[in-house]
Amino acid sequence: MHLLLVEDDSELARQTSLWLNEAGHTCTWKEKGNAALTVLSTEAFDAMILDVGLPDMDGFTVVEEMRKRGFGLPVLFLTARDNVTDRVRGLKAGGDDYVTKPFAMEELLARLEALQRRSGLTPMTPPSRTVGKWTLDPIKRRLVCRDERVELQPREWTLLEVMLANEGRILTKKFLLEKVWDIHFDPGTNVVDAMICRLRRKIDSTGSLSQLQTVRGKGYVLKAFP
Repeated sequence: MHLLLVEDDSELARQTSLWLNEAGHTCTWKEKGNAALTVLSTEAFDAMILDVGLPDMDGFTVVEEMRKRGFGLPVLFLTARDNVTDRVRGLKAGGDDYVTKPFAMEELLARLEALQRRSGLTPMTPPSRTVGKWTLDPIKRRLVCRDERVELQPREWTLLEVMLANEGRILTKKFLLEKVWDIHFDPGTNVVDAMICRLRRKIDSTGSLSQLQTVRGKGYVLKAFP
């Protein structure tokens, strides 16, 4: 699913986004209610994960306003408030379900899947696309080249997506750590080098010349496709 996460706790939002991405969902994060209402007008979502305690307006008001504007997507409330009054208020405002903080990611995913089933949603799935001799399937995280299939792990797929989005540009380890691992400091490990090597081996196994190259002392580059 393509999800809108509205949460003012940046660390919780970061971790939740990572979990959702690992589970195969895509996620747009906003930290204020007004920003969420604005993005609803420009981007299509399957469901919203909404914190009740936002800095500009509470989550109940956000839902009431979005329902007035005609947005019918399911809403899952996140809140530290665990009392019947707030749960009832959230449901009456137009919410569909409730998860109390702190929560287990497994429960959040299960409740999202239940919302999807109850609402009869067909998940929004990005289509396969062709880049040079490669065909990329984002649902199965699969790369096909010359009829050879390469199954990628979630982080390998994310790395490939970042490289493709910056085709022909030299990307530093620092840049890749931030974009792929969301690490904003040098952890003192060779995690980038190791995954680049693993991804390159998988691509080379198809018999095609790897486009993924090392630029000594600078970083890595995905050569532009002809």
